[in-house]
Amino acid sequence: MYRLVMDTALDYSYLAILENNKILYESYDLGKNNHSETLLPKLETTLKELNITLKEIEEVYTGIGPGSYTGVRIAVVIGKMLAVMNNIKLYKFSSLASLISNISHECYAFVDCRRGNAYTAHFNYVDGKIIRLSEDSVVNVSEYFNGIDESLIIKESKPNPIKLIESNLVSLVEDVNSLSPNYLQLVEAERIKMGLK
Repeated sequence: MYRLVMDTALDYSYLAILENNKILYESYDLGKNNHSETLLPKLETTLKELNITLKEIEEVYTGIGPGSYTGVRIAVVIGKMLAVMNNIKLYKFSSLASLISNISHECYAFVDCRRGNAYTAHFNYVDGKIIRLSEDSVVNVSEYFNGIDESLIIKESKPNPIKLIESNLVSLVEDVNSLSPNYLQLVEAERIKMGLK
């Protein structure tokens, strides 16, 4: 069984092709401003190199944010398109869970979202599984992380798709058309319209 895993919500674009639980290909590229230009061509090239067709992909896993407003939408739109056009099962996961999926101890995902705030969630690693201890949220950095050991705060780490899939942090999207990115906060245009700083 072939699986496709992708996430574009953060400062990196992540793409992996798995055969069951074996990674056949993965890329982890920094550059959040060009995910839309690079992800689909890279996917097409990779499938050709692996001699795999889209119809052979049985499961697609996509990060839904929180993160970059534009980046969050890219993987979600591509995931939905592939699922609908090729009748593929679509699964979703938090991009914060993806960020810490290669960590094997208690940790806090940390993604700067400006104005002194960050997207975060608290996780642990128990009996070989990633466990969520808090929901994704927007917090004030100086208040929330005051007193927390800096070694527990994860700002950058290449995802581990196998650990992520084997956790309870992915869920099947029953209605593909209803899947939306998890923005967690107002986008800049909405803030300006509402008179917020």
